[in-house]
Amino acid sequence: MHTEKSLATVLAETKEELKVFVSTRLEMLNAEVREKVCTWKRGIPFLLIAAVLVVTGWIALTFALIGLLHVAFIESVYSWFLAGLVVALFYLVVGGLVGWFAYRELTETGLKPTRTLEVLKQDQIWMQNEARTT
Repeated sequence: MHTEKSLATVLAETKEELKVFVSTRLEMLNAEVREKVCTWKRGIPFLLIAAVLVVTGWIALTFALIGLLHVAFIESVYSWFLAGLVVALFYLVVGGLVGWFAYRELTETGLKPTRTLEVLKQDQIWMQNEARTT
């Protein structure tokens, strides 16, 4: 007893499967985006506190380094200037390197929902294979 489904039934089932498919993928996307946003929300206050403390320490360190180098250049009329210049150049080099590493890390990670896109690519391949076999 082989009963064939009517075209309307097949279309209704296909429509329902498509709804479930799209709904599942949208839920995946929303979950991944929420996860990324939650991580950023947790990290940002700590980054701000860290930034304030680092800037405060940086100011104190800068004063100490300039004072130390001033003693090394004490014979010169420009000892404070030279000490400040050496410290500034050091900070520029280190800051440039840190900025470069941070930029590289952010561009490699990005904000793109990579897991969801990978699943969608796999789904596309599966659908193309299914279309070929039917």
